[in-house]
Amino acid sequence: MKLWLVLALFLVLLAAMVAGCTSEGDSADPTQPKEGPVGQAGSAACSANRKMMESAIQVYYNIEGVYPTSLQQLVPEYLESVPACPEGGTYTISGTKVICSIHGS
Repeated sequence: MKLWLVLALFLVLLAAMVAGCTSEGDSADPTQPKEGPVGQAGSAACSANRKMMESAIQVYYNIEGVYPTSLQQLVPEYLESVPACPEGGTYTISGTKVICSIHGS
């Protein structure tokens, strides 16, 4: 009797795992921000990254007298490294603004 109960429980858990692996979250468009609390946290972290890099751009300008043309120019004197967008976007400079390919500016 216990063997059947264990086998039935195992099959239910296996079915639940298979169902979870085929959820819609796996097919989400990677160029769009995520939704829900995870998306809000990623968006907030990306915004903080952009503000930090924009501050580094201003410091670079105050010291060098010109604006940087790439984020790599800020490393290592003004930034330890160029941060990564938590949702996989890429950062570029547009004037004094930093733009994320997923979250914008």
